[in-house]
Amino acid sequence: MRQHSMRTVLAIRFVLLVLIAISLISIFSNVLITRQFESYVEEEQKIKADDLAKNLANQYHTQENGWNLDYVHGIGMSALDDGFIIKLYDKDDNSLWDAENHDMRLCHEVMESIALDMQNKRPDLNGSFMMHRYDLIQAGVVVGYLDISYYSPYYMDETDFQFMSALNRILIVIGSVSLFGAIVMGVLLANQIVKPISKTVDVIQQISQGDYHTRFQGGIATKELYELTQAVNFMAESLEEQENLRKRLTSDVAHELRTPVANISSYMEMMMDGVLEPTPERLETCYYEWQRISDLISDLERLRQMESEHLQLHKTEVNLLELSETVMKNFESRLREKQLDGQVIGDMSLILVDQGRIQQVMTNLVSNAIKYSDDGGTVRIVIKDTKKNSIISVEDSGIGIASQDFNRVFERFYRTDKSRNRKTGGSGIGLTIVKAIVQAHKGTIKVESEEGKGSQFIVILPKINSQ
Repeated sequence: MRQHSMRTVLAIRFVLLVLIAISLISIFSNVLITRQFESYVEEEQKIKADDLAKNLANQYHTQENGWNLDYVHGIGMSALDDGFIIKLYDKDDNSLWDAENHDMRLCHEVMESIALDMQNKRPDLNGSFMMHRYDLIQAGVVVGYLDISYYSPYYMDETDFQFMSALNRILIVIGSVSLFGAIVMGVLLANQIVKPISKTVDVIQQISQGDYHTRFQGGIATKELYELTQAVNFMAESLEEQENLRKRLTSDVAHELRTPVANISSYMEMMMDGVLEPTPERLETCYYEWQRISDLISDLERLRQMESEHLQLHKTEVNLLELSETVMKNFESRLREKQLDGQVIGDMSLILVDQGRIQQVMTNLVSNAIKYSDDGGTVRIVIKDTKKNSIISVEDSGIGIASQDFNRVFERFYRTDKSRNRKTGGSGIGLTIVKAIVQAHKGTIKVESEEGKGSQFIVILPKINSQ
């Protein structure tokens, strides 16, 4: 199937739409105006006939008991020019003046000319000359009768037809000008719509080729097109970020594995070459390095399970305040080592959750709080209970987190200590696992922190989704 550009399709459809609209408007306008004008001509013809009857009624002289036939003759001959053929009768119905008797040839010529003209130009009317009788009244007394014959339902002379023809020409000119304007506006409108779409397609093609730095530039007045370009820019930013994460993930995994693998390889090689004796201490060191690799693989496997759509949650009713006290007791030895004050405060909050998963969330958050707290500080779990949510807040008085790291602390292998010192951090995916568990419970997690003053990780678990 042949493909056409959107510019061409929009322009053609817009022009067709306007052409149809102009045609319909022209047709309806022509019909309505014609009908209105015909009604006007018909009404004018009746008014002229009525005026003719009134004028002739005034030509009766009561005192003389007679008619001014000379004036009647003048009116009758003049009426022929307007297509009226009159016959005047006295009150006894005796003929006083008859246009046909006076000049039959002229009357027949007028009647044939009018009939032929109307039949040629308006054959649909099926008109003919009709006779209409009027009572001639003077001072409330009938003084005579007047028969007026004229073409019914109406008669239009050459001037009337010229007016209608001129009106049709005007409508054609207006339609042509409107159509030309529609073509120009259609092209301009198509360009206005298609231009940003074409630019967006170019941006998407560049993105598909791996250029994630490209962005759509320029302002757009149309709301939907603006949202489209913003969505493309957001997609590009997301893909660029994901590409950076992928590259950093590869680098981080290699970094995490390189040191223990190198240590094990070095020890094993020297022991195989007889340079070093395979003492229990050296074997323990190799085992420790192997354990680091095993722990990393286990963490990655747990993360995969957490982020899987098939993550199974075994929910039971849990008192978060009691669970917090249990978690804090598990860290008693580490708290004593750093002389930290571990506290659990807040409200009793009952909620349906997977107890093991939520305990893992608390454990990871408290573990991090202890790692990054200075000796003599405070680590605290605060439980808040509301009608809709259960809120877990893990607070410390440690080194804090820079604001630019707030949105990245939950990424894989991301650690705020750029030196990647393992004394202050593990594999770097603990918070990623925490976030995955919280999201599996339809909850949210956020961090609030100030460098040098400590951090606060806030977990919000909705009760409505736990039922």
